[in-house]
Amino acid sequence: MKQRRRKSSFGRKILWLFLLLLVFSSLRTWYMQEQESRNLAREEQQVQDRIDELEKEIQRLRGTLENITDDAYIESIARKNLKMVKEDEWVLVDIQHGKD
Repeated sequence: MKQRRRKSSFGRKILWLFLLLLVFSSLRTWYMQEQESRNLAREEQQVQDRIDELEKEIQRLRGTLENITDDAYIESIARKNLKMVKEDEWVLVDIQHGKD
């Protein structure tokens, strides 16, 4: 009768070990999925922020595109970027500005 009890005890230990491994495996899987979920949520927020930035840039460029044929816009760009002036205007250059 002792032999039967030992087999039963050994079988129970194996069963408990199996159940314990199953629980730990399940907890580990749940923890890893939670971490991945948090990482994906963070990445989704970063992508959404980038999308918002690009949409603002698109709106700015559309506004520029609408004004690109306007004479006042062309004149402002020529004055700003090309340093162009009208015939009756004078250009004053601050020579002290470059020494600082």
